[in-house]
This record gives sequence, structure tokens and C-alpha cells, in this order.
Amino acid sequence: MLTSLAGVVLQNIAFIVFAMSILLWGQARVRHAPPWPGPRPVGRVFRGWLLVIWLVGFALPVLAIIVDGALGGHGAVWLALLPYLLMFIVQIAFELFVWKRWRSVVWVLVPCLFLPWRCFQVYVGLATVWPMEGLVLTKLTLVALLVLWLINIGVHYTGIALNLRWDLQRDGEFEAIGGVGDLLRPQSPDGASGQRG
Repeated sequence: MLTSLAGVVLQNIAFIVFAMSILLWGQARVRHAPPWPGPRPVGRVFRGWLLVIWLVGFALPVLAIIVDGALGGHGAVWLALLPYLLMFIVQIAFELFVWKRWRSVVWVLVPCLFLPWRCFQVYVGLATVWPMEGLVLTKLTLVALLVLWLINIGVHYTGIALNLRWDLQRDGEFEAIGGVGDLLRPQSPDGASGQRG
């Protein structure tokens, strides 16, 4: 079931529904928060890491599909890598929507949901092609993807605290988060902040 076409399609549809449900629930919980300005600007090292993500995480699987799938005629390569690539694009679409449309801090949840799923997809891909003869590029690609996304889980999860540390911003640097302290104060029944006089 895990490596059949119908199984892969059902798994990914179920995951998208699950991810959308979590994001909608999270957004409902922070709907009164001020707009989030988005992820903090990244330095040179992180820009280099993003380049590695695009080369290994996207370009290498496309190359493996072309070489082993299209030119080599191995349908299993398509089954192993195409759902992964589609979900890569879906994640980017989710991130852009949550960041640009909702302008919501829920953005940080998108990679939290998709990165473990991506590791599962790579596992399914490995289970699909590993027993097969040849397909060296596809197998190396899947191993490289597993290493990449396990490292990226660490990078993203350790960066959450930095992305959410609004208290480190100087006053006026991000006008949109000026009222964040109000979210932390208990609210009285009439909706006003509960402050002690």
C-alpha cells in the first residue's frame, strides 16, 4: 500500500488535509494577533544553506527523474520522486499564502508539518527503488534527501525561537508587532486588558 500509486496519492491527499486543518486551527487561535512581518532577514551562511536546499532538494530529484525515469524508462523512479517534488511545491505555496496573505505567525508551523512528512516520503521512495537493480542516481538522491531534510529539521526547529523572539526587536522596528504584549496580558470579560492599577 505504501509504495503503490493509489497508496501514495491517498497518503499525500490525507497529509494536505491534515496540514490545512492544523494551519486553519492555528490561524483561528491567533486571528486577533497583529500581522507578523515574516521571517527575519537571513545572513550569508543561511543563504548558502538555501542554495543547498534548492540544489539537493529540488534540482537533484529532477535530474534523477530525467536520467533514471524518463531516459532510463523506470516507472518506479517517478513514483519515488514525483510525489516528493509536488509536495515540495505545495509547501512553498503554503508558506507564501500564510506569510503574504494571512501575514500570520502560523507560518513557522508550515515547515514543522512538511519536513517530517518529507522524510517519510523519502523513506517511501527508498522502499520503492532500493530492491531494484541499478538506479544509482535515484538511490543516491534519496539518501542525500534524507540527510538534507533531517539536518533541515534541526535548522528550522532551532530557528523557531529566533523567528518568534519579538521581545528582541527595538520599539518601532516592526510597527505591526507593537501590540504583542497585549496578547500576553489576561483579558477581562469586557475585552479590555486586565492590568493592575
